Amino acid sequence: MRKTDLRDKPFLDAAVVAPIAANTTIEIQSNKGAWMQVKAANGQVGWIKLLNVRTSGGGTSNSGLGTLGNVIKTGSSGQTVTTGVKGLSAEQIQQAEPNPAEVDKMESYASSQSDATRAAQQAKLNPQSVAAISSSSSSSNNGGSSTAAPSNGRRP
Repeated sequence: MRKTDLRDKPFLDAAVVAPIAANTTIEIQSNKGAWMQVKAANGQVGWIKLLNVRTSGGGTSNSGLGTLGNVIKTGSSGQTVTTGVKGLSAEQIQQAEPNPAEVDKMESYASSQSDATRAAQQAKLNPQSVAAISSSSSSSNNGGSSTAAPSNGRRP
């Protein structure tokens, strides 16, 4: 482990339960996104970021967490942690289907232009001009003449 804080919930702004020293051995109990619920040697339970953990080749587990260990190990040394899609087979990716309800949920988190402008002003951010990124694939997808969203409001 890297030096980190044990938190009471899987969020960066959650209360710190205890500091955890580097190279401390912990017991992984579960995971949630980029976080792991762990039990420290002193018995304290809390959450740490997945990227702060280095797994070892240890024994097997009856709790199903052996699978979690296999998912987060990458590379030939088995010591690097990733939060990507490693572990999905080509077949699973090919069989994946869109979930319109989840897209709608994601889009519900979007802020309006006026809300974004107000938040930027409160944070004392200054507007910056940024040149558009040109791409040959975007011009072939939409004829190169328009960047407007489709009429149904969804991205292509």
